[in-house]
Amino acid sequence: MDVNNTLIPALAIIATTVMSIGALSHQRRQSEAARLWERRAELYVDLLANQRPHLAEDVNDPAVRPLFGAETEEERELQRTLTARVDAFATDTVGARWRAAMLSIWEVNWFIGEEMSNPLAPTPEDEAGIAPLLAARTEAVAALRKQIRTELKTDQHRQASWSRLLWSDRSRRPT
Repeated sequence: MDVNNTLIPALAIIATTVMSIGALSHQRRQSEAARLWERRAELYVDLLANQRPHLAEDVNDPAVRPLFGAETEEERELQRTLTARVDAFATDTVGARWRAAMLSIWEVNWFIGEEMSNPLAPTPEDEAGIAPLLAARTEAVAALRKQIRTELKTDQHRQASWSRLLWSDRSRRPT
């Protein structure tokens, strides 16, 4: 059976085209994933930098929102922007942890503003009342930070650096 001399180049062109389309598609998916990671990383840094009680006002009781919600147009805009970016780019876990952290911060502020007679000179009852709120706030913020670091894989770099440092120190020690 004779193979037509035009068939082999045509098959080569088809194979090259299919491979090029596959490579371009893969490149596009990788570019989109990188863009999403960058947007998410920017958002997560902004979430950590802007931990104010009014930012999670969508989970606050509407009856007290005027007392402890965003007061200025700038604060309202920051709240709207962060909430929209959380909804668009954050994972569900980070979104829930961010809202929980903001609510915990809000509860501490509410207690200080409404329950303490003199925040600068708290009574033992004030300290006993605020202690669990402070512990909950610390835990919620730590959980948010940990989740963000896990998702951005920043702890892996830190652990690798510590590992190199430990091994390099051991190699310098006299035996």
